[in-house]
Amino acid sequence: MTQSTTETGHELGYFRGNRCGHYGDLRIISAFQPIYSLAHRRIVGLEGLARAITDEDKIIPPAILFGAREQNTIIELDKLCQLIHLENFYAIDPPNAWLFLNVDPKTLSQKATFTAFLTRLLEEKNYNANRIVIEILESTIDDELQLEAQIRDYKEMGFLIAIDDFGAGHSNFERIWRIQPDIVKLDRGMLQKAGVDPSVKDLLKGVTSMLHNCQCIVLAEGIETENEAVAAMDAQVDLVQGFYFAHPFLLSESVATRSGLWRSLYNSFDELALRSSEKERLLLSPYSHRFAALTIGAQKKAHVAEIAEDMFRLDRTIRLYQLTPDGSQCHSNLNSPNIELSTRNRLRALSDTHGASWKRRDYFVNAVNNPGNMQITPPYFSISDGTLCITLSVMTRIEGDDFIICCDILFER
Repeated sequence: MTQSTTETGHELGYFRGNRCGHYGDLRIISAFQPIYSLAHRRIVGLEGLARAITDEDKIIPPAILFGAREQNTIIELDKLCQLIHLENFYAIDPPNAWLFLNVDPKTLSQKATFTAFLTRLLEEKNYNANRIVIEILESTIDDELQLEAQIRDYKEMGFLIAIDDFGAGHSNFERIWRIQPDIVKLDRGMLQKAGVDPSVKDLLKGVTSMLHNCQCIVLAEGIETENEAVAAMDAQVDLVQGFYFAHPFLLSESVATRSGLWRSLYNSFDELALRSSEKERLLLSPYSHRFAALTIGAQKKAHVAEIAEDMFRLDRTIRLYQLTPDGSQCHSNLNSPNIELSTRNRLRALSDTHGASWKRRDYFVNAVNNPGNMQITPPYFSISDGTLCITLSVMTRIEGDDFIICCDILFER
């Protein structure tokens, strides 16, 4: 077995065709987990995962390998792992793919030595820094401002920066704003819940949208089921990773993407989208037809109270209200006598909407921009009574003046 020695004094060798490093009586090898782009439907990155093996061929879990060690020891072990990952990644050399390196913030804080270490390795392999994604592990940072400055320097050198486990522990939007990472990896717990809970699935969409507005690529990791994969697609996530797509593999193995994966996944996503749109269409059809007839059609009524009386015959109509062209509400809500909402008492402080301005709301803006044409919102949270609702709205003339008539429909997932 050919061996060499690292700058930290650890021997390098080979183990079952994989480049390995010796750390005490352990051999450190690389396993790589593929990262896929949902749009490109191919591997765009490999995450290097350290595997420690004893002389008896027992695998030591990473939590034990890195746990309860002094800072200097963690930095030394961390650098050895990065070296092994780079050596094995270079042997694979996948085209147009990133290498994701999990780096402890304590290692990053040693900027001068760690930068020199990475630069030397990249020069040896003739790699550009933009092939490397430095993935900052979720942990407490003693000095966030110092980390922010260090990350800025790494980015200027060309490295990409990823934040791990966003949504758990210390990885939150404040860290996003400070560090401005290129890639954000969502905490697995969010995907698990989104796969079974529609409210969490909607929340995941919002989080992804906010991260995109921060100019971050969003990666969902730990995906193990098709439900979770479809939830990631529905949330507009960019990159995915997990056992559903492929298990980690060693250099001596070949990556095994599940046969027929993309066809099956996209078929499931299309079926979900079709079911959702059909459910919404069936729910809204009687309401939208009647509302259009009463406001702009053959049965047009002269007063909003007359429209409300007719709409209240449909059991999911919550309320009607009338807005002026500047978005102000003309009168209090006309609430259906057929719907009792327990949330109304709890939100009584917000119940009087006479004079409220709704000019920022989509149902107002879209109606004003499309006079005479009925508008339909997606489901949203109403602060009037704490329900999810869909609003039908239209700008029409009543007694010679322009008004926007709005009708809220109760929505249940």
